[in-house]
Amino acid sequence: MAWRDEPAHPFSGIAEKLKRADQNIADLNSKIDAFIQGGKYPIIPDPGSESWKEVLDYHKAKPIPLLFSVLAGEIVHHLRSCLDHVVWHFSDSVQRGECQNVIEFPIFSDEPMKKDKLALYARKVQAISNTNVLALIKNMQPYAAGPDTLNGALLILHNMDRFDKHRELVIITSSISVEFGPGLDDARRKANLFNQGKLPPTEWMALSRALNDNIKAAPSIAFMEFGEYSPYPVVKGLARLWQAVDIAVTHFANEV
Repeated sequence: MAWRDEPAHPFSGIAEKLKRADQNIADLNSKIDAFIQGGKYPIIPDPGSESWKEVLDYHKAKPIPLLFSVLAGEIVHHLRSCLDHVVWHFSDSVQRGECQNVIEFPIFSDEPMKKDKLALYARKVQAISNTNVLALIKNMQPYAAGPDTLNGALLILHNMDRFDKHRELVIITSSISVEFGPGLDDARRKANLFNQGKLPPTEWMALSRALNDNIKAAPSIAFMEFGEYSPYPVVKGLARLWQAVDIAVTHFANEV
């Protein structure tokens, strides 16, 4: 988009953050790939093979370098700050100084209805007078997605950044990533249950053999939680967050 290619554009700083985050995702992907390829069992055998359970146990118990969590947390922070920079740009210059500690892009999982929640939301955007920008911010709120609120990329980003800053590093684990062909929603659901330890290995083996060429399993480094998904591949998740922020900023760039 033009706004990312114009050095003088008001969002040029955001463009650099997005570029840096994209580079960091690629770098993390390379590190993860090297880590997997340098360990035992970089290829997952057929579920019917004698070594299948041994390989599965190995990957589920494999220690993950703490660096992966640190790098993922940095990427998340870069992406979250892009949204805050949007709000800062559209805020009145006088009010920036008066309420700089509360200006930020609001991200609410539930529509603010009570007085305290309405006040909290209002404080975050109080310095913005552009009604189109205010409408965009409201329309991007996760609660607007209805039943799929918890899987909204901006809410996932907000929660991950909040946890990383105030509680702990982004939690990452070793797992088996399974890719499915079209029309296999039930199999995808069962794979998620298996990864959570809620589906017996024997049942997953039978399902894998039945699907044969329609699924592809590979070692993966994953987030323990990503919305309602558990686990979820780190690079795939970060790429999804990057895309969501890029799309959001593009909408606001049209108001500059």
